Order: sequence, then structure tokens, then C-alpha cells
Amino acid sequence: MSTGGTGGTADGGGTGDGQGALSFATDAYPLLSVCKNCHVSGGAASGTSLLFSGNAATDYPTVLSFVDTSAPASSRLLSKVSGNGHGGGTIYAAGSPEYQTLLAWIQQGAPQ
Repeated sequence: MSTGGTGGTADGGGTGDGQGALSFATDAYPLLSVCKNCHVSGGAASGTSLLFSGNAATDYPTVLSFVDTSAPASSRLLSKVSGNGHGGGTIYAAGSPEYQTLLAWIQQGAPQ
């Protein structure tokens, strides 16, 4: 029995994994706030294609280019946060709740 979220609800919301409907601004973006330490103009990772402005609406299209809704687990965003090919190392381990939230958001179609 799941005690969190509304996953698998009759109205089509959720993924059936205990996660209710997620959004970029309220669920994914706050988890990526740690990335803003380096991925900003003038930051250590300012030469990469992932740069944050500090505004969720503005940053959404940039982050979206790192997700693959047809193969969520293969998304570049998840690869990077788990430390694969990421100069900053592991941000969230693959089994962590934060990683699972990002995965669920992508599985739900990466809604804004």
C-alpha cells in the first residue's frame, strides 16, 4: 500500500510508482538547484550546454533538451546527475529518492 502521492489514479495522473503528478517548477527544478553552483554564467561549468538562469520557466527548455521521454531511464539528465560523464561527480545516486523523482517526472512526460 502506497502512502505517498496519487500514482495510478483513475484520472490518469501519476505513474503507478507512488509518485503523483509532478511538475518541473515544483518537483524537478528544486532538485536541480545544486547544479546552479557550477552551471551558471561564469561558473565552473559555464562552458557546457546546461546553464541555469535562476528562473524555472526560462530554464525549462534547456533542461528539457537533456531528457528523453521515449526512454526516460536513458535521459542525459539522469546520467549526469548520477555521475556518468559529469565533471562534478555524483549529485544523486541512481537509487536515491531525488533521482527517482527526476525519473518519475521524465516518465510523466517532463511536464512544465
